[in-house]
Amino acid sequence: MLVMSQSHHLSLEYEVVNQDCAEGFCHVEMKEIESPVQVSERTHPLQGDEWDKMMDQDGRIINETALRKSIFKGSISSNIRAEVWRFLFGFYPFLSTTRERKVLLAENYSKYKAYKQRWKEMIKTQHNDASNNTLPAYVRECQQNLDTDDNNRNTDCSSSAPYLNDLDEHQREFLDITAKVDASRQHIDLDSLSHSIKTIDKDVPRTDRGHPYYSGNGNQNLLVLRDILITYAAYHKDVGYAQGMNDILSRFLVVLKSEAEAYFCFVNYMDAVKDDFLESGMMKKIELVQKLLKFMDGQLEQHFFSHNMSDLLFVHRWLILGFKREFAYEDSLKLFEIMSSQHLELHSMEAEREREKQRHKEREKDGGEFQTELVGLDKEYTFDLFICLAILRQYRGLFLNCTEVSFVYNTINSLSMKMDLNTILLKAEELFFQYCRKSVIDCFEVLDTTNHFQKGR
Repeated sequence: MLVMSQSHHLSLEYEVVNQDCAEGFCHVEMKEIESPVQVSERTHPLQGDEWDKMMDQDGRIINETALRKSIFKGSISSNIRAEVWRFLFGFYPFLSTTRERKVLLAENYSKYKAYKQRWKEMIKTQHNDASNNTLPAYVRECQQNLDTDDNNRNTDCSSSAPYLNDLDEHQREFLDITAKVDASRQHIDLDSLSHSIKTIDKDVPRTDRGHPYYSGNGNQNLLVLRDILITYAAYHKDVGYAQGMNDILSRFLVVLKSEAEAYFCFVNYMDAVKDDFLESGMMKKIELVQKLLKFMDGQLEQHFFSHNMSDLLFVHRWLILGFKREFAYEDSLKLFEIMSSQHLELHSMEAEREREKQRHKEREKDGGEFQTELVGLDKEYTFDLFICLAILRQYRGLFLNCTEVSFVYNTINSLSMKMDLNTILLKAEELFFQYCRKSVIDCFEVLDTTNHFQKGR
């Protein structure tokens, strides 16, 4: 298995090589695909009262589609973000009742406790109860703080959660036994896990240390982050651990402030994107960006090609971290949940609606004659790829001025934390609909050419 390691050429860090590369702006005329589609304005974040109205009297989400659209259009208010994320990232099913969620919560806390306890015991046995001196310095420091100051303990991230108050002793025992049996049935490769732990211990101490949740020496939340990553690597040996997972998980822990809940939401998220953390998967995704750019902006794609930059490896950081380092922290959370809403994807009704409108226009041009469509959408173009395209198009003049890949990296660094999120989102949405329309136009152009050829024979 090939994974993105710290030493891999697709590094998450961009070296600033040339401070002058982004100074100018290249004024190049470009023919638009068509006049920009009328996208709706961004709305306000989903508020608590709106969220409450989305549930019926038993606590079920009435309209999942409407919820996803609301998140896409305006993100989620910070005071209800944790509650909504539990649904958005699969900790709770959308159709679960309030009562059912209490049971799920209890089951998941017991499962996580058993999962973590098992790998800890196996490692302890493997090292023959070795001294704590074998642990990394940051781990020893965090543990020392916990031993000397109980006030540092973050009970919200503990595996023993308040849900236990709703259960009697027999119910607790049953859940714990069931969870232990489940954990014991899963194979753990200790050699592979030990390798993952070494990498995790390099990444955790430098994860979001500027954020209050992880700042300061001996911060126990670093231990929580570490334990979740090790637990994931232990029970997902097909992926293990790869650089970037720490940054993804960090978001879940900051928002949910619960070790077990962050773990399961992270697992569900990783199920959807785990191929991105394999070298082959990420290279395929970058190739999709290349194809999309060529289809939508051939001139810019040709510029990169002519200067030996057509591999577009510089978009790796954007994709693997969900643009986390390109926007301020709160904006990065908004973008993360907006992309995770999966409201605007090429399999959605919105995409088909736009294509149907364009089909109607093309048929009218052809006198109303019905024509069979030959070419379909490439549904592998997920919305995050349109975010990449939006950034490239929004600042295409700067990128057209770059004649070396080092200049591109420096330009991207200069844009980091300075881009307006709403501008990029509106641009991405516009490009999404342009792609839908252009796919139809190209289909009809192929048909017109074919018909002309047949008539001329």
